[in-house]
Amino acid sequence: MFEQVVQSLLAGEFVCPVSNHEGFVFLGDSGNQHAINEYLGKIGLHLAGTRHKGAYFAAHNATGGPERKAAKEVFTEIKHTLRPVVSFLDMVMRAMQSDDFLSVGTPIEVNKLMGAIDANPSFRNDLQMLAIQLRVPADGTDRTRLDKVLKSFREKGYLLLSNPEREIYQITGKIEFIQEAIEFLMEHDSIQSEEEEISSGQGELV
Repeated sequence: MFEQVVQSLLAGEFVCPVSNHEGFVFLGDSGNQHAINEYLGKIGLHLAGTRHKGAYFAAHNATGGPERKAAKEVFTEIKHTLRPVVSFLDMVMRAMQSDDFLSVGTPIEVNKLMGAIDANPSFRNDLQMLAIQLRVPADGTDRTRLDKVLKSFREKGYLLLSNPEREIYQITGKIEFIQEAIEFLMEHDSIQSEEEEISSGQGELV
């Protein structure tokens, strides 16, 4: 399991109970965390976790040189990703009439979501705007557009197709990472220093 988890982390994946349950359980052990962290430390990385420990990931050690540059690039990518992610979460919560922010493991039933979109012009407009943000082709039906949007978020690691037959997705632990980035940006209207960028982008040391 050690090798599998390391490979997942090095591939930039977020290990959570939805996307990799066995790996997540493995990292729940402090001894395994130490072993993984020791290994990652040899290549300028460390094991990090979201605040609520819904996901683990490999983060760069912001020591300078290539590591600092790589960490800054990660945070820049996050900022570019935030708008469509926030738009998607907002649309889903309103369409499914949920007051709670979507959390790890939350199911998204495509048929129910599509039904809500069909019944409300506002949601259809949200879907169209979201497709534009994700550069999804404008041709086709709303259902085709929704499928492409969901596929895009699945490929980015935010969703897992847990039940292909019933078309049910689940939110992965990566969403906690983005939620924390959103909170940081809401608290800081402008990023004043490179150190702040790196600190926010890299999560907490386990």
